[in-house]
Amino acid sequence: MSEEARSSSEDSSLFPWLNRRSLSASVFFSGTLCGHSDHGAEDANGHLHLLRRGSLCLRSADGTVSLIDRPSLILLARTQGHRLDTDEQTGAELVCARLTYAGPETEFLLLGLPDLLIIPLDALKGLGPVLERLFDEAFTPAFGHRVAIDLIIELLLVMLLRHCIAEGHTESGLLAGLSDPKLIRALSAMHENPAADLNIEQLAEIAGMSRSSFAAAFKKRVGASPGDYLTTLRLALAKQALRQDRPLKAVAPLVGYKSTTALARAFQRQFGCGPREWLARQR
Repeated sequence: MSEEARSSSEDSSLFPWLNRRSLSASVFFSGTLCGHSDHGAEDANGHLHLLRRGSLCLRSADGTVSLIDRPSLILLARTQGHRLDTDEQTGAELVCARLTYAGPETEFLLLGLPDLLIIPLDALKGLGPVLERLFDEAFTPAFGHRVAIDLIIELLLVMLLRHCIAEGHTESGLLAGLSDPKLIRALSAMHENPAADLNIEQLAEIAGMSRSSFAAAFKKRVGASPGDYLTTLRLALAKQALRQDRPLKAVAPLVGYKSTTALARAFQRQFGCGPREWLARQR
């Protein structure tokens, strides 16, 4: 298998949520905003705003103020309240969407992204046709345009993640790890089969690195040791399975634990409670 083909195969194993629709977008505004609009932290898992024309001031809940005076993509990848202020006379042309995440992989993909990401549209290389089509759908309503906009934004988000990997917009996390051609092999092995008994020596061999070099590079790029990352991944998958009402005795081997007791201990260390208590709290 060629290096290019192998990289493509590895990438696909890291993004199963694309098939499960675990990341979705819902447009709630497209048009000219005159004045201001407030967006609560409880509205969505995240927000995406696309400024097509005009200027605006974004005020985050933490007091951060960002002045944006050129067409830009504004991503608030996590739940946070914010306010958009525009000139009451001239306004600003915007497309705004709520983002919803449902899969465990999404948590890892967003890890390392800044709380607020602002990128001028002309800096998003290769996304011109996608953005042009999105704005066409948003500002010239036709049959099914809302559904079309949502789908285009979901495509835009995938391409945005690619852009973040290529441009190094993340200092740590899964996206940062994906920018390393060696670490991606180890990450792919963990995501493809999280129940496998993979130790650091095996992962280093998969990455084609020495044990010490691999451990140091992984920690620096991803922000956690390989063992801690694998544990976090397993428990994220376990939580998803428990939400689907799968029995604990079936979940444990599915995510790499030899017994329900071992899984319960891992839950206790990570979340301060056992799996059943955690599930009861979610409900």
